[in-house]
Amino acid sequence: MAEKKKKTLKFNKYPINDEFGIYKIYKIPFDERIFENADKLMSVLPRMLKGTEKVTINTETIKSYDGEEINIYIFEPKEIDTQKIFLYIHGGGFVYRGAKNHFDFCKKLAEEGLCAVVYVDYRLAYKYKYPIPVEDAFSAYEYVLKNGKYSKIIIGGDSAGGCLAIDVIRKAKELKLGIPDYLMLFYPVLDKRMNTESMKKYTDTPIWNAVLNKKMWELYLEGNDTYISPGEMIDVSFMPKTYIETAEYDCLHDEAIEFVGKLKEANIEVVLNETKETMHGFDMKNGKITQKIINERMEIIKEI
Repeated sequence: MAEKKKKTLKFNKYPINDEFGIYKIYKIPFDERIFENADKLMSVLPRMLKGTEKVTINTETIKSYDGEEINIYIFEPKEIDTQKIFLYIHGGGFVYRGAKNHFDFCKKLAEEGLCAVVYVDYRLAYKYKYPIPVEDAFSAYEYVLKNGKYSKIIIGGDSAGGCLAIDVIRKAKELKLGIPDYLMLFYPVLDKRMNTESMKKYTDTPIWNAVLNKKMWELYLEGNDTYISPGEMIDVSFMPKTYIETAEYDCLHDEAIEFVGKLKEANIEVVLNETKETMHGFDMKNGKITQKIINERMEIIKEI
């Protein structure tokens, strides 16, 4: 019997799985005129968080390096005693708050008893440029270290959150603090040079592309030419064991592959999961493919 051909949306030239529906053609708006309104709109999501029979969700207010207060959201299993905690740093091009899929993932990890989660609501780069988002994320890491309740610390995030996670590790090393036990990166932002083949090729992919990526770096760094992005790092020997997930049709794909190579050269244990028929931010759409990939993430966490 002939294999049934996959249907593709005619107005999208990339063979992304139809499971992702409208996201196959959607591009995140990256316009400074809308960031503040989007911020206000998305600020409602954390206030809607509710615990369940399996998980408690609490909000804590902590002070960042400059004395300003930021919120962290703590997801903890009720019935299962876990020794792991995951500092999750959300993506969104450094300028958008976390979306529902971010909170759902954190909640699922706690409900399954795999780990507690600290989610950091860092200040956004449409107002607060580098290094403020890094400093906010690092303040959350200090909170986790001082807590002392958990023996294993995982750090990570998606997209721009992956970049921030690595910058937190670098800062911890510079200050001679303990670094996390494990790093998890989901389709991460890694290299401001933007010189990979996928960056040259994917200039019009859905959700995210090289055009938007360039705008992001320019806004985040705002002329700062001293910042060394993770992909530019020469010494990665201090990095923890790592899991890196890529999306197939994503301008960021190849910089993640290059980073995997760099880690391997430094004898850092790394797991690479190259997801197929996917685009950047695919886990915004819950379906069979997304669930399979999330389950693969969870299997990694079980083994940490």
